[in-house]
Amino acid sequence: MQKFLSILRGKNGEECTADVTVEKTPDEINCVYVNGEADFALDAMDGVRIYFENIEEPEDLCSLFRVSEFWCQPRFGSKWAEVPDETQGLIAKQKDGYLVILPVVSELYRCVIAYDGKTDKLCAKLLSQCDTLSKCDTLAFVYTVTDNPFHALNELYKKAIGILGTGVKLREEREYPEMFEYLGWCSWDAMHIEVNEDGLLEKCREFKDNNMPVRWAIIDDMWADIPNFRTHTYSNGREMIELMHSSPIASFEADPYRFPNGLKVAVEKMKEYLTWVGIWHPTTGYWFGIDPNSLLFSKFEKYLYHKDDGRYIPKPDKESFSYFFDSFHTFLEECGADFVKVDNQSIFRYHYRHTNPIGKAARDMHNALEESTTKHFGNRMINCMGCANENIWNRPASAVTRCSDDFLPEKPEWFTKHILQCSFMSLFQGPMYISDWDMWWTDDGQAKKNSLLRAISGGPIYVSDKIGRSKREILMPLCYEDGRILRCDRPAYPTKDSLTGNPEKNGRAFKIQNTCGSSGVLTVFNLDTENGAVSSTVSPSDIFDLTGDDNTEYAVFEHITHTFFTMKKNERKELELPNRDAFKFYTFTPITEGFAAIGRTDKLLSPLTVKSVDGDNVELYEKGPYAYCKDGKFFEIME
Repeated sequence: MQKFLSILRGKNGEECTADVTVEKTPDEINCVYVNGEADFALDAMDGVRIYFENIEEPEDLCSLFRVSEFWCQPRFGSKWAEVPDETQGLIAKQKDGYLVILPVVSELYRCVIAYDGKTDKLCAKLLSQCDTLSKCDTLAFVYTVTDNPFHALNELYKKAIGILGTGVKLREEREYPEMFEYLGWCSWDAMHIEVNEDGLLEKCREFKDNNMPVRWAIIDDMWADIPNFRTHTYSNGREMIELMHSSPIASFEADPYRFPNGLKVAVEKMKEYLTWVGIWHPTTGYWFGIDPNSLLFSKFEKYLYHKDDGRYIPKPDKESFSYFFDSFHTFLEECGADFVKVDNQSIFRYHYRHTNPIGKAARDMHNALEESTTKHFGNRMINCMGCANENIWNRPASAVTRCSDDFLPEKPEWFTKHILQCSFMSLFQGPMYISDWDMWWTDDGQAKKNSLLRAISGGPIYVSDKIGRSKREILMPLCYEDGRILRCDRPAYPTKDSLTGNPEKNGRAFKIQNTCGSSGVLTVFNLDTENGAVSSTVSPSDIFDLTGDDNTEYAVFEHITHTFFTMKKNERKELELPNRDAFKFYTFTPITEGFAAIGRTDKLLSPLTVKSVDGDNVELYEKGPYAYCKDGKFFEIME
């Protein structure tokens, strides 16, 4: 049995022990609690440690850790000493199965996993960000050892949510906004901070003129009234970012020069081409808060927190967040906005350190935000820049959240970081949310790869092509003629054999899997840093929740080479990808009574194009080329 030792730590170096209790459920979930009180104030950023006393070294592991204020990424290793600080989820392959550890965020404390080099031990660290606490009595983390880490993560979240009693929902209890069932577009990578009414309308006309069924758009960063952008210039991307992050907002209205008719008129004109228009904003008004020389400041002054770097942002309490969000969203709703993308969510460590306990502050912000988005937009929102676990554990009901750092067009080296961030963040937040794999370009050198990722992601699909550069031939394999996307059933996860080995160095292909109805989908990539060949196997059993037993036979369609074959569920087919430009995309459709409808061969999620099957007759939702398997033979029909 795993043993633990807990230490309470003071901000001046004091230490004392605390009690650790482990409650084991009938389904083998271990709930680890810490209970202790010191006669000194606990360190706000490292007040409690729980050490794993007798844990065996892993064979391989993957830590999902917080690499920046806003984003997480995986790190692979083969010993506990390789677990980084700020690990928010950990999977380790051991002799008796997979050890899965999930730190939680309670009312007062946030837990992460780390390796303590001084003691040479794996540990859980609890921090409150508050200088006045001397007691810790809370659930710290949950863990289990399992053969099925995908199912285990769902059960760990479910158990912890029940214990915490915060009322946050699991993914299947959250309502996915209807508009995200359709193709979208975002202004950011297309226009950056030069976004303007004329450019937005030109892009909308482009979609119409080229018969591209984009149904919604986000007016992203720099639509707002930021005086610094009228008096300062920049010459490169770095200077642009520095200018953005040193600038406050002066009003809720759009910039008067780039939107001379106001935000409302711009939205109205865009809706002549689109069904839905959303507006971007950060939790802080703008990156540097509220302009103290503005009328906006006079309205919100009593609700603002004056940070030591000079910025004014909402105070970290429910009343202040509520007043700010409701006021902002009232204006946006009056302008015709249908939804919001809310950025800058993982701000508590940076902006509110040494104020309220982190769990309470995060809960206050997310409750206030979602009360407002529910009131004004039916809770239609993309959460963004919010991968810290205080955000993950405290959103009441919103369904969609970004899972990666910003998309970087025309940078092939970025793709590996992106695919690893998205797939592993989806794995660890998937029990709670649908992941947004971010915008992308249809004419980028990685466009085909990116289209596969969005097809399998299970989340929204939206592009950010510049004016004149959207490609219909890249978009249409993802959707129907009316723009409704073909969407998988859940977030996409790495396959079991891709969970704990480093795909950049181990010579193995990296695989991601999902389901669409009774069929499975699998995409395979070469992520080798030296651009060398990688190998692997593919099997229907790579999809952990695919229906069918060991005797089920599947009709397999590999889209890139346009090849067909059949496989039993546990059968494996070897493959090699010679370089980073090679990739594969498979669908697995169960064969029933000798027949399987593969569906439209010009759509990536071909099984979802099948409306019904009656004997040998296949009815499609929309006509097009399709294939089926009968008695082990494959037939293609060109409609």
